[in-house]
Amino acid sequence: MIWPDRIEWSRPGRTTVANVLLVILAVYTVALSLLIPACRPRFKQQGRQMLAMKAVQSVASQRDGLHTAVAVVAGATTISFRVPHGDAERIEALIRDLVLGTHPAARG
Repeated sequence: MIWPDRIEWSRPGRTTVANVLLVILAVYTVALSLLIPACRPRFKQQGRQMLAMKAVQSVASQRDGLHTAVAVVAGATTISFRVPHGDAERIEALIRDLVLGTHPAARG
């Protein structure tokens, strides 16, 4: 999510395919793995992270297979977000406008 003062994102848990495979494995092993909490499928987010818009130095995008990687540079860190091709240009422009202060939300 992009806010006027920050960018927030979450690291996803296991993919749906991994969750389905774990459930199938649990059924085939007579539900033994369901008794162990560490082996249970996790459908929630692993954690949330935040980057202050003041820390963003530049933003760029590059095609990355089936998606486009929008790279946000903040200090010595580069954070890439894989987004659909159609949304990449809009997201890049929004972040750039918020950093430069030309977006209406950044003025208020």
